[in-house]
Parts: sequence; C-alpha cells; structure tokens
Amino acid sequence: NYSSTMGSQGPARSVATSGDLSVGNSKSFSFDELYEITGGFSRDKLLGEGGFGCVFKGTLGDGREVAVKQLKGGGGQGEREFQAEVEIISRVHHRHLVSLVGYCISEDHRLLVYDFVANDTMHHNLHGRGRPVMDWPTRVKIAAGSARGLAYLHEDC
Repeated sequence: NYSSTMGSQGPARSVATSGDLSVGNSKSFSFDELYEITGGFSRDKLLGEGGFGCVFKGTLGDGREVAVKQLKGGGGQGEREFQAEVEIISRVHHRHLVSLVGYCISEDHRLLVYDFVANDTMHHNLHGRGRPVMDWPTRVKIAAGSARGLAYLHEDC
C-alpha cells in the first residue's frame, strides 16, 4: 500500500504505509488516487471548509461520487489511532448519517472518503442567498433526523 505526500506542486513522493488494504468495512486509498479524483484538490472541487479540514468532491473509477475530507494536520494522531477511528466510523450505518467509503494515510496527511450527498450544506439551505425560506415543518423534520442520527451515535454505537 503506497501513498504520496503533497507539496505545492502536487504529489511529490510515495511513502509505504503499514496499514492493511482495508480497515473495518472501508477501503484504503492511495494519496495519488485521491489527488487525481479531486483534480489535485482544486478549488473547483472544494465543497466546504470547517474546523477539521477541507472537503472536496471526487468521482471514483466506477463513477461513484464521493466527498474527500482532507483533515488538518497537528491533531497529534498517529497511524494506529487513525486506523482505530476509521474502523469505528466504517461500522456506523444509519439512514441519517453519511457512510464512510474509505481512508488514506500518508506521511503527513489523513483523509476520509465518504459517500457524496447532494443538496449543498445545511447552512446554505437555511440561509443561502437566493434560496426560498425553508418552512418550519421542513426545518423540524431535518432537525429530528439529525437528532436521530446523533442519538444513534451516542446510544447504539
């Protein structure tokens, strides 16, 4: 299993990782694979940015659309701890939670690959310019679904 580190000019060198081909129910991707399917982590493929990193849209070889989350560095998390976390996340299945497809561990990068879910972000749907105001029954339905997903994570995992 090989992955690359990314310099300012793109993938630089391959680094062998000690992980298995998969952790839990998820697939191990190389950094090069994820770099390619996201157009080199281009701004055009950027879905969003948050406290834990950036999320990019990608398309796998079989045509499946995915969201690739490139986690920010500095978390102090080693390969073994990251793999343990991936194993737990890969076993979580609930209709109100996005499924983990796979992961990548390279020298300085940790990436998570999730099923892509269309319809933009919750913030955009609630507050986006040019968006019609979402009615309260729809807001309550979304909040209840989110709460069910969180309850599943806290009580059933």
